[in-house]
Amino acid sequence: MDISETELPGVGKRFEVDIGGGESAVVVVHNTGRRELFVRPEPDADAEELLDLSDKEARIIGSILEGAHFQPVATDNTATQIGDNVMLEWYTLDEDSPLVGKTLAAADVRNATGATIVAVERGDEVIQSPEAKFTAKAGDQLIAVGTGENHEEFAEAYT
Repeated sequence: MDISETELPGVGKRFEVDIGGGESAVVVVHNTGRRELFVRPEPDADAEELLDLSDKEARIIGSILEGAHFQPVATDNTATQIGDNVMLEWYTLDEDSPLVGKTLAAADVRNATGATIVAVERGDEVIQSPEAKFTAKAGDQLIAVGTGENHEEFAEAYT
């Protein structure tokens, strides 16, 4: 990752970082400790200010971004609680999942586990309420609704 650094006499320093897609993040660190954060949507565009922070605020936000307060752990499953014991869970199908290559009708997921497939994410496409003839592929992310017990049964059977 390229970071360009520019002296700003009497002000401080300016840092610019390419964040992909032609966008750049620009940080101006003032001699007073104040920091300004800008985004430049494309190389020839003017930068748009996002934040103007005191030294203390910048250090707190910086420590959060650095991971001092929370270290995320990537998982294949994500859950969202809906009620007391009903939740949505996301499951990514591996190549060896028994669901791969089967239609939802043939897999009979609801009768087998009690969980219902309510949507499928396949690449950039989201298929809501997939029909019984929908055929699962490796890499599909299935969104299922059910109780905790339903999800345990689904995970044991299909992941």
